[in-house]
Amino acid sequence: ILQTFLSAHFLRYRVVPLSRSSNVNHPLPKGQQRPPCVLIAEDDQALRELLSFALCRAGFSVACCNNGKRLLEMLENGIDDSSTAADIVITDLRMPALSGLEVLEALFDRPGRPPVICMTAFGDAKTHQTAIRFGATHTIDKPFDIDEMIGLVRAVYNYKNSDKE
Repeated sequence: ILQTFLSAHFLRYRVVPLSRSSNVNHPLPKGQQRPPCVLIAEDDQALRELLSFALCRAGFSVACCNNGKRLLEMLENGIDDSSTAADIVITDLRMPALSGLEVLEALFDRPGRPPVICMTAFGDAKTHQTAIRFGATHTIDKPFDIDEMIGLVRAVYNYKNSDKE
C-alpha cells in the first residue's frame, strides 16, 4: 500500500521513495528529550499523509490537521489538547475554515509562536509577500521536492534552536 501511495505522488511531488538522503535515525540534539514536533495543516489528505510519513522517517514527531481553524486551536491549546507544543508549523495557505494567512495574522503578535513554513499552489509574488509580512519564515510553491522540504524544516529548526543558545 505504501509503495502504491508513494508511486501515485511521485510525479506530483518529486518523491524518491525512502531515499538514501532521508536520514531515518536522525539523532536528537544534545540534551533533547523528544524529537522536534512538526505540525502540518493541509486540506489535501494525500499530501498531508505524504509529508507526515517523510518527516517521521527523517526523525521528526508529526501532528496533523486539515483546516486553519483546527491549526489555530492546536497552536493555542497544545497538540491533542496537551501541553505538547509544535516546534515548527507547515501550513497550506488556502484551506477551509481559516486560511493559512488568517492563522498567520492571528498569531502575528504572539510571543513564542513557532516558525511557520507556508506552502501554496497559488504562489504569486503578492501571496508570498503577504505571508512573509504576517510572519511566515518561508513560503514554498507546490509541487515541491520532499527532500527539499525536509531540508528546509531541519534548517528552520536548527536556526530556531541556535537563537536559544
